[in-house]
Amino acid sequence: MSRNSALAAIAWAAAAVTAFGSGMAAISAVGTGITEQGIKPMTSDQVAAALSVPPQPSRNASPSAPPVPPRPSPTVTVTERVTSAITNLASEAGDIVARCHHGSAYLVSWTPRQGYSVDLSRRKPPGPVFVQFRTATRRVIMTVGCHGDLPFTSVQRQRAERTGGHEESDDPYHRRSDHRD
Repeated sequence: MSRNSALAAIAWAAAAVTAFGSGMAAISAVGTGITEQGIKPMTSDQVAAALSVPPQPSRNASPSAPPVPPRPSPTVTVTERVTSAITNLASEAGDIVARCHHGSAYLVSWTPRQGYSVDLSRRKPPGPVFVQFRTATRRVIMTVGCHGDLPFTSVQRQRAERTGGHEESDDPYHRRSDHRD
């Protein structure tokens, strides 16, 4: 071993010992919480005793600081009573969140499942409320209706036969469009 190699090894060892010693000193300075069980759980009796003592005012509180007035409570005004349930309706093609109002269905939101996209939708009346989910080979139409104020869905499954474009339907409520409200 050459003299330079020996000096390098000694310098490295000294640096390692210094780093180790510094780390141990830092851990000692932080406290016993890192290396030992510094805080022990309280028993039920100790918790009850601690809760029975009223809290003491903070020593750091300024006696000249004015008290903070309480904030007023927010008020809510109900303009229309909502009696319908918001319901999640699911199929293999996607989920619809719908609600009913006075017997009519309304779509709140819809989310296609992986591999599907939304081809057509009608969010609110007039006409049927629906979402059409589509893949390259399948089309799933979820039409939403109401039994009283409870939404339900009927699901129609079809094979999609794309020939470069979207086929047109004779049904005026299921014709191709980006979005219908």
